[in-house]
Amino acid sequence: MNILVIAAHPDDEVLGMGGTIKKMSKMKNTVHLCVISEGASAQYKDKKMIKQRQESCIQSSKILGISKIDFLDFPDMKLDTIPHLEINRALEKIISKFKPKFVFTTPNNDLNKDHSIVFESSLVATRPHITKVKKLISYEIPGLTNSPFIPNLYENIFSELKFKIKALECYKSELNNFPHPRSIEVINSISKIRGMESGLKNAEAFKIIRDISE
Repeated sequence: MNILVIAAHPDDEVLGMGGTIKKMSKMKNTVHLCVISEGASAQYKDKKMIKQRQESCIQSSKILGISKIDFLDFPDMKLDTIPHLEINRALEKIISKFKPKFVFTTPNNDLNKDHSIVFESSLVATRPHITKVKKLISYEIPGLTNSPFIPNLYENIFSELKFKIKALECYKSELNNFPHPRSIEVINSISKIRGMESGLKNAEAFKIIRDISE
């Protein structure tokens, strides 16, 4: 089965669902990653960081079993300055070519505008009238939120957590010390909290946005 994971920035895919990606790839699914922004220019003056973030993403994706990556290179933290139609069309083109059955995207509950814009574009680009996408699901990204992330789907990642951590360690420029949300301790803690909620040891949480049964 073809599965598309959409990330606003390089590392969103690991933070949100690195364990689930590994699990899906082990089950012989073809996982395609689309990274909307270059994820560096708003944080770093050195333009070489854009390439470094991409290289980290490529290295991380090999660990998780991602088959292909599309870097769209929209400006970091400036997606609200890009015409909505432009992002929609870029996603539509990828979906039309790859024909995924499942699409995972960023959440819309946090304070990062890039995440909410990518979420909205995902809604448009996967609309049933123009695609064969059967499930649209948002994943959880740790950080500041304007409302709680309320999941209705949990994935057991007890066996895959070590791969998620290893993949996250590829993003050396983004890793921080606890209690920063991009720390190994926080990722471990969230997996235990979501595991506790679902009767598992370690889990990742998701929200089903659209589920079309055949």
